[in-house]
Amino acid sequence: MTMDMSVDRDRLIVPQVSGIYAALAPYSFTLIRVALGIWLIPHGFNKLFLSDAVPASRNFVNFGWAYPLAWAYFIGAVEFFGGILLALGLFTRAVALAFVIEMAVIAFAVLWPNWGWSQRGMEYVLFMGIVAVAIFFHGGGRLALDNRLRKEF
Repeated sequence: MTMDMSVDRDRLIVPQVSGIYAALAPYSFTLIRVALGIWLIPHGFNKLFLSDAVPASRNFVNFGWAYPLAWAYFIGAVEFFGGILLALGLFTRAVALAFVIEMAVIAFAVLWPNWGWSQRGMEYVLFMGIVAVAIFFHGGGRLALDNRLRKEF
């Protein structure tokens, strides 16, 4: 996948930075992908290895799902190992899709109807979900390990 990363010097207020913009623009999705992965790793770590699985399991109790603690550990694994895979750019689209689904569930099943921007972190979940959608459509970017695979999702 190629994208036009040219910079129109004439449109820039400081045209001298056009070379920097042109050189770094191809890595912008890599930066976004790595940032989201690194952001989610500690959330999964806390669920898997510390004490956050029990509070997270309460959401699954509220959903009426069987084995709520198992679901909390599953989400912890998705966040921890998925975050690592996303940061590395391995199986990027599949992991991004998992995060899209997770953020949609958090937004509409856990946090709804509290859509106020400063209530319960709704803005963060919504933003992470939108970023995951963008990563899903774009892929891992220039520095993804997916580029070493013969096929990708």
